[in-house]
Amino acid sequence: AGSVSGAGSPHYAADRAPETRHAPCVEALLAAGAECVGKAHMDELAFSISGENAHFGSLDNPLAPGRIVGGSSSGSAVAVARDLCDVALGTDTGGSVRVPAAYVGLYGIRTSHGAVSTQGVVPLSPSFDTVGWFARSAELLEQVGNALLPPGNPKDPGVPSTPSRLLLATDYFA
Repeated sequence: AGSVSGAGSPHYAADRAPETRHAPCVEALLAAGAECVGKAHMDELAFSISGENAHFGSLDNPLAPGRIVGGSSSGSAVAVARDLCDVALGTDTGGSVRVPAAYVGLYGIRTSHGAVSTQGVVPLSPSFDTVGWFARSAELLEQVGNALLPPGNPKDPGVPSTPSRLLLATDYFA
């Protein structure tokens, strides 16, 4: 809230007013005790998997200097990898959290579509967009999940999210 969400594009930002409230995913983290320390760089309008931005420059990969960070959520990944914050949100439509997490050595999650509200998020492809996040540890990744993900099955609240049985295809693996 209070700043313009420009989606990495000066042209898009020029036509936008400052947001009047946080997105529900940000509100949930704030309610769980998180502190918002900033907004992150991204590639323009989330159109690329490289993480590069012609208007604002490209980020350097802290794990592999001189190489790309990858993913439109590249700024969030770099912020966590450089220890500027403990966790960072991102969006993932086609790899924008998963790719930079892999490239910079972080834990990253792309949630199931609809599991975390995308309200207040600049859309790329609403039928594929998801909210995800980055963390340096599995424990912190889980803590964020506890704050953002609903208990139980998001598609059917009467069904537990923990499976009651597991099918292991023993003849599939050599």
